[in-house]
Amino acid sequence: MLGAHAGRRGDGRGLPDRRHRADVRIHQHDWRGVRPLMAVNCKINGKPVTVESGTTVLEAARGAGFEVPHFCWHPGLSRPANCRMCLVDASNSPKPIPSCYITVAENADYTTDSDHVRELRRAILEFILLNHPIDCAICDQAGECELQNNYFDYSLQESRLATDKVHKPKVTPLSDKIMFDGERCIVCTRCVRFCDEVAKSSEIGVINRGERSEIAIFPGRALSNPYSMNIVDICPVGALTSRDFRFKCRVWFMESVDSVCDGCARGCNVHLDHHKGEVMRFRPRENRSVNDWWMCDTGRLSYRGIHDERVLAPVVSSAGRTGRATWADGVSAAIELLREGASGLGIVLGATLDLESLFAARRLVREVLPQARVFMSAREDGRDQDDILLRDDKNPNRAGVAALFGELPGIAALRNAAHAGTVTHVLVIGHPPEAMDLGSSKLVMATTHVTEAVRAAAVVLPLQTHAEHDGTFINFEQHVQRFHGAVAPIGEALSGWQIIGKLSVGLGHDLRLTSAAAVFKALVAAEPAFAGMTHHSLGGSGCRLGSGIAADGASLVQSGPLVDPAPVPA
Repeated sequence: MLGAHAGRRGDGRGLPDRRHRADVRIHQHDWRGVRPLMAVNCKINGKPVTVESGTTVLEAARGAGFEVPHFCWHPGLSRPANCRMCLVDASNSPKPIPSCYITVAENADYTTDSDHVRELRRAILEFILLNHPIDCAICDQAGECELQNNYFDYSLQESRLATDKVHKPKVTPLSDKIMFDGERCIVCTRCVRFCDEVAKSSEIGVINRGERSEIAIFPGRALSNPYSMNIVDICPVGALTSRDFRFKCRVWFMESVDSVCDGCARGCNVHLDHHKGEVMRFRPRENRSVNDWWMCDTGRLSYRGIHDERVLAPVVSSAGRTGRATWADGVSAAIELLREGASGLGIVLGATLDLESLFAARRLVREVLPQARVFMSAREDGRDQDDILLRDDKNPNRAGVAALFGELPGIAALRNAAHAGTVTHVLVIGHPPEAMDLGSSKLVMATTHVTEAVRAAAVVLPLQTHAEHDGTFINFEQHVQRFHGAVAPIGEALSGWQIIGKLSVGLGHDLRLTSAAAVFKALVAAEPAFAGMTHHSLGGSGCRLGSGIAADGASLVQSGPLVDPAPVPA
């Protein structure tokens, strides 16, 4: 029998209704203009709590600081209440209630951690663990497994099962990205509901009954929706694992920073997990204003390109010979070409550059190279845009270019100018097209990866990826978001604003760029639309450009002076 799960009303982008929130706001106006709902008063573990009507007991408890264990509940999905781990005692009910499903009642008292409730959870866990394999030593989910955590919190008992466990398929590829282990599955149905309600592809269902129930793909279907790997994130156990990450690294060895995916103009918030200087994976990070809890598979796997085919050090071509150079020699060669072609200079800025580097580039043009013509280089548009997250624009900061420079001509205009002879020298900072075809123009390029265009450059300077430095992007909805550097730069790479700072010194006009935070502070002072923003105030949720209010509803009024990190050595 195939399980059916009712969907919930969406927000127009195919996402679950955002009014169902785990981080319950206490009877206040939403920053997006949603009017407040009726307030409901109750007590949770004796603590008076006021929440909006329609808030579930579980959400209210979490908002009040009381964690309630759960398996089937997820804030972005419907509420089947099938695991029963979230049972709590209620003064208005003779029996324990599933807190993920029941909404808060006026003047009710709820107890989330009584001896009675803990005994219920122990019994529920015993049933769940009855046929569960002891795979923790080899399971990728170990260390971030909700079943493992709840066992240590509520159970810690040996199995009383005297017969063989029920066996199910162990290593079943659901796709080229996902592996399924039927014996580990606790049939919480999160994956089923995600495919039904968010991806709206409905490839997965529940087959069989009772203890033999298991997840399966419908006959003749494939798990091929562009968001399929989200079911790995939301699986509370190790039943669904990523074939990309499988057996790669134990989670407790990794460190994680908050970052932003640079794969398209959406700018999904991500956890960037890394180990020993290598990025190991991207995971979606909750941001209700941008990507909710999800990200696309393409963006998730884009981390693979961070370390491959990188420009490692400055390279200078002279007299038909190309060789590795020091930064001093590379900058000196670049300065010589920029001075030589000052009257016919074109500067190309990539739409993948962070705001700090773009602002530094604007200062370079206005204060040092006023005769230069500025162009924009952008990744080629895709054809996969949908009403969930994916955007055809594959540039994370095209909106940032527009905010600081307005509408810039593209590579086609640069190519025409080069062939007409009005542009004779070109400085590229950021992502270049594969081949630029600039005729006899001399090329200085600061970029991350080796391409055909890089091989044609007279001077190449190594640029950091966004995984290697702090910065900010603006997404297509004008949402300013901060990302954090996670790993040490590969080779001798520098950030865009650092390279521009070195060029400005060589050109005799030091822009005094000391840190990403300081550059952003100068940007804020120059652009009224960014008023009140700092790297610190942007936090993990960001801010809508021109709103003056962070995505979490807080005012962007700085509570103290900005303290810059140590200046970067010249």
